[in-house]
Amino acid sequence: MNTILKKAALVAAIMSAPFAASAANLVGGGASLPAVAYVGDGFTVPDPQARLSSSVLFAGINPGTGMPYNQVTADGTSIFGIYNQGANNASYCQTGSSTGKRVLLSAADEIASGNCKDYSDSADGFSGPNALPDFAGSDAPLTAGDISKFIDSTDGYQSQRTNLVQVPALGAFLGLPMNIQDGSGNPITNVDLSTAEVCSIFDGSATVWSDVGVPSSQQIKVVYRSDGSGTTFAFTQYLASACNISATTFQTEELYSDAISLTVYGSRSVGGSGNGGVIDAVTSTPGAIGYANFSNVAAEPGLAYALVEGHDPASGGSIVVADPDILIDTVLGNPGSNGLPTTQSLSSAGGTQVGCLAVVNPAIQLTQSYPIVAFTNLLTYTNNNPNATAVESLFMAVSNASGLPVGYAPVSSGKIDNVINNCIN
Repeated sequence: MNTILKKAALVAAIMSAPFAASAANLVGGGASLPAVAYVGDGFTVPDPQARLSSSVLFAGINPGTGMPYNQVTADGTSIFGIYNQGANNASYCQTGSSTGKRVLLSAADEIASGNCKDYSDSADGFSGPNALPDFAGSDAPLTAGDISKFIDSTDGYQSQRTNLVQVPALGAFLGLPMNIQDGSGNPITNVDLSTAEVCSIFDGSATVWSDVGVPSSQQIKVVYRSDGSGTTFAFTQYLASACNISATTFQTEELYSDAISLTVYGSRSVGGSGNGGVIDAVTSTPGAIGYANFSNVAAEPGLAYALVEGHDPASGGSIVVADPDILIDTVLGNPGSNGLPTTQSLSSAGGTQVGCLAVVNPAIQLTQSYPIVAFTNLLTYTNNNPNATAVESLFMAVSNASGLPVGYAPVSSGKIDNVINNCIN
């Protein structure tokens, strides 16, 4: 009874927390990949893990239990935790990249005022007070289709927010968490996969671990992101580059079931929502391997992961992005005949304000010292942004962050700073 009363008091306090007139309370969400850098790993402690990191928003009531969904506040040493010690406050909901973009672009799908929930259920929004958010995060850059959604005269938000801003925020290594046992039931932790072995696991041709030289007769269970995801975008780009040798087996896509048909796995595939959902599925599924942001993998006690060609994401080194690698007014088109992403100019996509969309050339993801790399982006609006100064300072805090958790690296460029300084109004 005391626990119920305490939770009820927490709900009342959060729901009654005012949005202070003298400070901006920024509402954002989207990609789960940057969450450990943005808000710390405190969200991994509750069971199920929390999607919402906020001191002023409410994740909602779980109709199945009648109790509040789990939520946390940003860790004090995280990027958002440090930012929140100033005049403004930023909340973040881990919806996944695809949902995050939809909330930012158009009211036809999800809206920011929908419940963030937790990892027991899919998010409906960012738990904000209004339909429009202040910002979003996505590891999958804006596409020509995203621009069309934003400028749609019926449902798009261009009439209210005029134009879009996109800036690369952080680089991140992806890990391959696994849960393998030998014939005696002992965990196997020292797995080093070749590129060809990674391909055979994820194209479905390897069905038991001994097929890739691991001393276990367990079936390989492939854990994939069931939601639209920039992590999936980056991982399938790696698979398309590494595995599409004699045939185009993989497409670079945000939805894994669009990248390759799940039928190649038979009954051996397991879906998980968010990086946290993938990790939970791996830890509860004998014989499993998945893909997730390495920082999330490292935050899970005792969770093993595979090396790739001898490369360890825990010591993956730096992520190198030069100024020429930052493309301005460029969006992604459909994958090419090789399954890899294509780029096109903003003007050919029906464009928005010139000079405000920046993206890392997707080919750069394939040239880093550790072979599986993602870049996460921050997105917001240009003109008519009601909290422009606060959003600009948040974006600069991310762009200039140091002391990042293991698995992350900054993406520093004068081009990015120029977009932040010139485009958020």
